Amino acid sequence: MNYIKNAVIVSLAVIAAGNSARLTADDTVDFDRDIRPLLSDRCYHCHGPDANTREADLRLDTKEDAFADRDGVPAIVSGKPEASEAIRRILSADPDERMPPVDSKMSLTEAEQELLVRWVQQGAAWSEHWAFRPLARPELPTVQNSEWPRQPLDYFVLSRLEQAGLRPSSPASPEKLLRRVTLDLTGIPPTLEELDAFLADPSDAAYEQVVQRLLNSPRYGERMAWPWLDAARYADTDGFQGDPTRTLWPWRDWLVQSLNDNMPFDQFTVEMLAGDLLESPTLDQIVASGFNRNHMYNGEGGRIAEETRVENVFDRTETTATIWLGLTMTCARCHDHKFDPVSQREYYRLYDFFNNTSEIGRGTGGNAPPVIEWRTPENREQVAQLQRQISHVESQLDAPQEGVDSAQVQWENDVARRLQTEQLDGTVAYGPWRKLGTLPPPGGDVSRVFDHEYAPEQRVDLEKTFAVGDRQEEWRTADDLEDGKIYKFSNDLGVTYLRRVLNSPNARVVDVSLGSDDGVKVWVNDELAFAKDITRGVLPDQDQIQLRLRSGDNRLLIKVVNTGGESGVYFRPVRESLEGFPESVERALATAATMRSDEQHRTLRRYYREVHSHVWKQQLKHLRELEAARDAIPSVRVMVMDDLPDDQKRVTKILERGVYDKPREETVTCGTPAFLPALPNAAETNRLTLARWLVDPQNPLPARVTVNRCWQIFFDRGLVKTSEDFGRQGSPPTHPQLLDWLATEMIASGWDVKALHRRIVTSATYRQSSKFTGEQGNALAESASELDPSNLLLWRAPRHRLPSWMLRDQALALSGLLVEQRGGPPVRPYQPPGIWAEATFGKIRYEPDTGASLYRRSLYVFWRRIVGPTMFFDAAKRQTCEVQPNRTNTPLHALTTLNEPLFVEASRAFAARLYRDLPDQPPDDRLAYAFRLATSRVPSADERAVLVNRWNALRSTYQSSPEQATQLLAVGESRFDGTIDVAEYAATTMVCSMIMNLDEVLSIE
Repeated sequence: MNYIKNAVIVSLAVIAAGNSARLTADDTVDFDRDIRPLLSDRCYHCHGPDANTREADLRLDTKEDAFADRDGVPAIVSGKPEASEAIRRILSADPDERMPPVDSKMSLTEAEQELLVRWVQQGAAWSEHWAFRPLARPELPTVQNSEWPRQPLDYFVLSRLEQAGLRPSSPASPEKLLRRVTLDLTGIPPTLEELDAFLADPSDAAYEQVVQRLLNSPRYGERMAWPWLDAARYADTDGFQGDPTRTLWPWRDWLVQSLNDNMPFDQFTVEMLAGDLLESPTLDQIVASGFNRNHMYNGEGGRIAEETRVENVFDRTETTATIWLGLTMTCARCHDHKFDPVSQREYYRLYDFFNNTSEIGRGTGGNAPPVIEWRTPENREQVAQLQRQISHVESQLDAPQEGVDSAQVQWENDVARRLQTEQLDGTVAYGPWRKLGTLPPPGGDVSRVFDHEYAPEQRVDLEKTFAVGDRQEEWRTADDLEDGKIYKFSNDLGVTYLRRVLNSPNARVVDVSLGSDDGVKVWVNDELAFAKDITRGVLPDQDQIQLRLRSGDNRLLIKVVNTGGESGVYFRPVRESLEGFPESVERALATAATMRSDEQHRTLRRYYREVHSHVWKQQLKHLRELEAARDAIPSVRVMVMDDLPDDQKRVTKILERGVYDKPREETVTCGTPAFLPALPNAAETNRLTLARWLVDPQNPLPARVTVNRCWQIFFDRGLVKTSEDFGRQGSPPTHPQLLDWLATEMIASGWDVKALHRRIVTSATYRQSSKFTGEQGNALAESASELDPSNLLLWRAPRHRLPSWMLRDQALALSGLLVEQRGGPPVRPYQPPGIWAEATFGKIRYEPDTGASLYRRSLYVFWRRIVGPTMFFDAAKRQTCEVQPNRTNTPLHALTTLNEPLFVEASRAFAARLYRDLPDQPPDDRLAYAFRLATSRVPSADERAVLVNRWNALRSTYQSSPEQATQLLAVGESRFDGTIDVAEYAATTMVCSMIMNLDEVLSIE
């Protein structure tokens, strides 16, 4: 047994660099496992990739440099530690010579020094970093217990166990297995009907059918979307102090649907990173590109737009590197990476892929451009139906109309003759502006100011004054009011009048561009020419109007209404003409009929019919109604990617220490790190090129990184623990050959994610028991739990707490409250009422939804970035990319699951469900039923007794304190069943809460 125990110790040392010092003198030192982590951790800061911090011009991160002659003083000499300068300095007793330097606090232990010496003695074998090696499909290892594997991946796991002298655990019970796989694949526990069906036939074929059913469930996409939302830093607000709301939930819905549709991962990658750049992209593919708009967005006052834009590009660059390459690139913003072969120049070459989005860095209170109008598929179909009707009516507008067409010819001839014989004499002379006001609202009622007829509207008298409170208002010259510029008035409520004289040499029509804050009326020679009652801020060119002038002086009067805030006006003469025809009509009339283009003929036909044809007007009215109905169909503006045109492309330069306004002289163009395969030759290098490069089978990182995160979903830990870092500072894989087999298998399957998930959950490795002791019938179980407590060798199935969002969904499902409406805007469940106000200086207050929205899956909960949903403990912050789940276990968790309103209400609804499902059964049967619903197993006699005793004690308490029972049952919006005895109902509610807080229910086993 001691021999076996020593073998286990050695085997565990093989999987973790931290255990390298436990190797015996006869063991071969492995460079990738034992030496590179030491060099990376202790030496690379001064002797690594970063030239700016490199000492003595020595690199220990490349074989060529480490073994170089260096003028007869090589750092490492294969097989000769006594001739290796690095070994001499490591072992030196002189503190001035010793490496690492004494003051670096990175000194090597004696065991680590000995390890380095032995490595050199054994020949100083050197290999490329495991993650950067080309992918090759490993052969399945030979195993002794050939009957155990159910999937090829099991051979790799079993081989490692057998090397360590261990055996796998026995299979999990059917109940445990069904609950495990159902939660893992859908995030919702199994129903008793599903459980009973599986218990009746727990065969391999039946289990395969269960897995297929779960993979086909729409719940699958909702469950698998959560890690992607964390990685994509998805939220419903921008972040920062104002934290305005944005609309990116259509991207979230696209994500769920893509996962349910099992979109191949290579296509999935291309659409998320560059869907907008595909040839003739669909609306959904453009929305998919919103992945790269999920970052925070600083729209605070005083921020610098270019700084914000550059930070956004940094975020996209580093998120892409984390998700697809498993590399930590942030430090390369400022300098060469200190551990991995990524230079600062290479960072900015990757950055250049994302540097030409048309965004300008100015926040707009949410939904910063570029954006796209988006509708649900159902609404899109309605739009398509209406568009077909619109096209039909438009074709009728151009159809021949007997009588009207001949009259049009006569009209064209008459107008053409006038245009040839009459000419504009000179131009209009615009007199100075005079201003009056602000005149207050009549009776203080601001709603009446637009319609109220003030004295200036009756007759303009420039000498008259008007009483406004204790002062007199009079007409004043407004020298600072310039045509073509916005002119702001005071903030006083009421009206302001503007007046000027327009002298015209002969009769004509003047086209004017107008803007106002708020409503506006215009008179010419006492005739109302334009009126618009509206609330808005003034902008140029808000309205296009025509002023019909007579020969000589013309009186222009403008009334500007202010119903709140600032007030202002904009006035710009655009064009003068004899008839006031639109410019396109006038050009067509000036062209001989035989020389007109088809478009000019169509322009004249439509203009004439609009003015003179009753039938055409009716058709046009119908067309406008159809267009209005189409435009009224709800849509939202979604942030997407959109690159600048070629003639506006930005030039990318390396930024000194990553500071946005400190560019160096050197210009860089799109590229990738040199240690990875080169980009394909392409006519244009852009994000689409990058996306396709990332899923090129020759690229060694993306497939490894992706299958590792898939493994992490089911085992709570990746084969590489540091799923965010596959670089030299990351953890080595516990099963490197398994990792590569999974990666090559995924590529060979056409990047089929569901096929990978199916392989994992149908494997013998996954189907093991999670018990931690020898109860699974393994003679070495105690040794395994002692020597491999973290289960790195996978000698049992993992056991871990459910994430908080899954706990909430489980409570909703068990209680029967769950509303399985899919997609759409985010919902607002219960939260402390002051939670948003506290974080926003009282500016934003949380108002929970009512009705069904309270009970939808956690995936759809509104996520405010500066203060996430309070019930989701251990959740990602959604401020930057996170791919590593966080697991803690604190009293705050229990306080939430015992007292948070949703969990209390779910316990009460769970209790009511027991009475509905088992109306005639005694309490102990109901409680046993609840236990089985929550745990998927039948309680033991002892457990059943505990439940009943607890229920009896609680019923007695509530019988003596009915007000406490009533108070408990009042929690939550859903109705409670008034037909149940209050004391019994409250006691059952509390026992249901106890059941839902059992460790067995809070965990996946």
